[in-house]
Amino acid sequence: KTRMPFDVVLADLRSIYQAETDRLEGRNRARLTELDLQRWTALIGASRAALYDGIAIHLARGFHMRNLTFEFCDAIMNDIHGVITSRDEVRSDLFWEVYLAFDEGEYYHQDNRDEDPVEAYTRPLVARIVADTSPR
Repeated sequence: KTRMPFDVVLADLRSIYQAETDRLEGRNRARLTELDLQRWTALIGASRAALYDGIAIHLARGFHMRNLTFEFCDAIMNDIHGVITSRDEVRSDLFWEVYLAFDEGEYYHQDNRDEDPVEAYTRPLVARIVADTSPR
């Protein structure tokens, strides 16, 4: 079976970020690089914004279906956002919405430690994004 170009991007992301267990064991977390982004953009034959949106919606859907962890998705979204910010690139509405949904799971709201912010905030926001972007 021939892999589609975006499948290569996803496989690379899994390879780079699989190391969530490594991070938990005290090792430094791997990050995507500018070279990764250049290679993937060339591979899929689309703009960086299209690449970012494709990754964002894939992460949102994978998280929504409980196939991807919050930590995995959040790390990737944070790293891409860092690249967008450092390069002063334009953020699409879709990317920003997904980024903010994962951001809401990073901290206790109103310092309420009885509430899991991922379940209380991120999951419902991601569910809405997935519903809004699903083919009708």
